[in-house]
Amino acid sequence: MKRLILTLFLGTSLAVALAQPQIVFDAKSHDFGTFEEETGPVTHLFKFVNTGNEPLVVTNVRTTCGCTASQYTREPVAPNDSGVIKVTYNPKGRPGRFSKPVYVTTNASIDRETLRITGVVIGSKSRRIANPYHIGDLSLRSLHIPLFDVPKGHIKTGQLVVRNEGKTELIPTFKNMPPHILAEMIPSMLHPDEEGILKIHYDPDAIDDWGFRRDEFTLSLDHGDTPQFNTITVSANLLDDFKSWSAEERQQAGHIILSSDVIDFGIIKGNKPQKQALTITNTGESKLTIHKISNENRALKVKLKRRTVNPGKSTELTIEVDPSMARTNLLNCRVMIISNDPNQPSKPIRILGSFE
Repeated sequence: MKRLILTLFLGTSLAVALAQPQIVFDAKSHDFGTFEEETGPVTHLFKFVNTGNEPLVVTNVRTTCGCTASQYTREPVAPNDSGVIKVTYNPKGRPGRFSKPVYVTTNASIDRETLRITGVVIGSKSRRIANPYHIGDLSLRSLHIPLFDVPKGHIKTGQLVVRNEGKTELIPTFKNMPPHILAEMIPSMLHPDEEGILKIHYDPDAIDDWGFRRDEFTLSLDHGDTPQFNTITVSANLLDDFKSWSAEERQQAGHIILSSDVIDFGIIKGNKPQKQALTITNTGESKLTIHKISNENRALKVKLKRRTVNPGKSTELTIEVDPSMARTNLLNCRVMIISNDPNQPSKPIRILGSFE
């Protein structure tokens, strides 16, 4: 008798387990392709069938930003019957590529299914900002990526806005990359009239340099001749990282003081080089390290006597002007002292004069 009851119980449980609804979609994804923002909302119907042996109930449909699915089959769907889920995407204010999930919850054994819609929205011409620079069919907001201060020990990123102004897809590539810079295009392929981001990753520890520097790399396209002017410039000011230093650590560091922060050569006659010197003193409690004397004027030469200065000690910086190398009659530039002084890691010296 007990064996009979157990057999009936197991049979009933198996029947209940097998009696379940099951949802099967014709397709779980749809690509709207490329369309204008002015087209307005676009819609797709995801069709499904209940292949189970119990009524199927769609209990909830959840979408993400820009998507709506207010219409779907809400009444129970009998076995072998079908239903639909209507998904609409509104492109207003959303130019570029999109990929949006749609989450469908039911009473089936697998209670949640994920649908996906994709496409590319061509931005409204009335709101589009014109990019002034062009490399072939690729327009760019700028040809320069300024990173400003870049502390050692940290990767810094920068970016440019670009757009495909042509009628075919573009796959921009990068050449002659400096070893400390990594570049990527997001997305890697740009559809006609699609905007993208040229993003760079700058590693200051991968290069033995300090202070202000410029780097260049070239941008090429995947078809046709590469334009002659296709150079992207990256500028950065490489410094020590003092953000985590306490007030006490800053106080105990080396500190730079100059005998003068202006050197005026006055009127320089003829082509004979002229020299002036200034004193750099460490008034701090620790050793002062001068990483670099940064100079971008070809008429100037700088010479530092010592790069490390003990507390209370001084060193001499000599600046020489060669009139034969001057490009204009006026001398007005800066020389930067890059050091480990947390209060003044980049100390400027103004250089003045005129040539006759």
